[in-house]
Amino acid sequence: MQVICCVCHKTKNHKGWAKQAARSGGRLSHGYCPQCYKQMMKRVENFFVMNGCGKSA
Repeated sequence: MQVICCVCHKTKNHKGWAKQAARSGGRLSHGYCPQCYKQMMKRVENFFVMNGCGKSA
């Protein structure tokens, strides 16, 4: 099974994440590469802060 980032479409191999086409006919699993994960978590945190759902004291 090949893992592909659902945002930037980088694929994960034994060396890490690389910008390459996914193998055709193979099984894919979608997730986030480390860079896209960090960006998405910032967006999620900002959403909660802006909507008053942040951490309470």
